[in-house]
Amino acid sequence: MAGKKPAKVNSGNKVKEIDRPGKATLYVAGFKAEKNICPNCKKETRKGIVYEHQGLLYCSKGCIAASEVVL
Repeated sequence: MAGKKPAKVNSGNKVKEIDRPGKATLYVAGFKAEKNICPNCKKETRKGIVYEHQGLLYCSKGCIAASEVVL
């Protein structure tokens, strides 16, 4: 039995990605009491991916975009 061919991509339906600022960084707290607090939404992160923009660590790229709109 032959394998199926993948579907053809319609070039008119491609979604363009928005280039948002921020560099993905792995954050791991050294102590249990230590944590990162997002300056926009106040979410606390002890371990995981955070985004660095202009010297601040945000929890997501959406928080970076929201903080730029407010400024």
